[in-house]
Amino acid sequence: MVRADSLDAEEIMNENPVTVSSDQRLSQVKNLMEDEDIRAVPVVSEKDKLEGVIGYRDLIRFLQFNPSKTKLSKVMHQPPEFEKNDSLVDLADLRINSGRKLLVYTEGGKLKGVVADREFLETFKDTDEIENLRTARIAETELLTVFEEDNFEEARHMMLDNNVSRLPVKDNSGNLTGILKSTDLLRAMVPRDGQGSGGTAGDRKGNEVYMSGGNEKEAMNNVSVNELMDRMVTTSDEYLEGKDAVELMLEQESNEIIKVDDKYPEAIITVKDFINYVESLKPSNTVLVNLIGLEVPEEKAALHEQIGKQLRGSLGRKLERPEELSVHIKKAEKDGTKHRYELNVKLHSEFGVTHVEEEGWELLDALDTALDELNTQVRKKKEKREERNRQ
Repeated sequence: MVRADSLDAEEIMNENPVTVSSDQRLSQVKNLMEDEDIRAVPVVSEKDKLEGVIGYRDLIRFLQFNPSKTKLSKVMHQPPEFEKNDSLVDLADLRINSGRKLLVYTEGGKLKGVVADREFLETFKDTDEIENLRTARIAETELLTVFEEDNFEEARHMMLDNNVSRLPVKDNSGNLTGILKSTDLLRAMVPRDGQGSGGTAGDRKGNEVYMSGGNEKEAMNNVSVNELMDRMVTTSDEYLEGKDAVELMLEQESNEIIKVDDKYPEAIITVKDFINYVESLKPSNTVLVNLIGLEVPEEKAALHEQIGKQLRGSLGRKLERPEELSVHIKKAEKDGTKHRYELNVKLHSEFGVTHVEEEGWELLDALDTALDELNTQVRKKKEKREERNRQ
């Protein structure tokens, strides 16, 4: 067993991930994701240059609209990137704060490795902090569920609206009978060779994808949950130790465990819950924030909140030893009742003093611009230091 902060991304990442090429159709990408049971896939060029990532949510939204003509460039997003020396805690922090399911590592623009839920899970089984964690601490007890006879269209919207990847399925007695996953949404989108008035399903080699029934609305309204749900569910009648739960997920090739009382679903534990827990282990980079030149409490509170967002996000992830962030605000010329603000921002950290000056009529906008520039300068300083360390 090892500590989460001692595990490097280089040890964790998958160096041979499943990928697709930019000249493939959405239907082909959909079939691959379904076959491999993955929720995000990198798009690479012939020379292994990373062009982006396609997630299952992207596919769910685009497959219903001319999938044979929609270019992958319209569907894919730019994924969050990690560095080889990032720790497991750093990766968890990046995964949670980015909201993306696939993290990538590149060199010279070429894809060299990825970290997805499966890589997290494989690593958690050997992690000190997970070994004795009781799943009762991280389980979600306010369950969103559906019934077997519910309309698939409603279930789809419930998933998308609540940003969840799975819904436990119950029978009329409230007993757990299965689970509906995001990958099942993809399976509902079937390839076709041609589309008649009622719609006909083609084989998996078809050029297009549509909802069986002729069009998306008709198809979803004609499908009930029990036609597509998975009846093989990983369950436990008690809360497990973290290591036991992780090993059960790996053994069952599952990303979730449903805690049941007799047959009634009471709680769910997912890979993301474990990632959230590891992310919470990240030491809080306490920074002394010093605002000079403001007297109105509401203005100070608004600026503190804006600065806090940056320090919890991209800027904070670049800093290991932040010390003080000072913002000196001066009200300059006046246009009627409106002041023009001059901001002098200084960050003291392991990179020395990083200094930015900005001005504008809107205080929060000027601060945003200053913090973005501060973030850019810190990134450049960090890159230079890493380059020196590699020489």
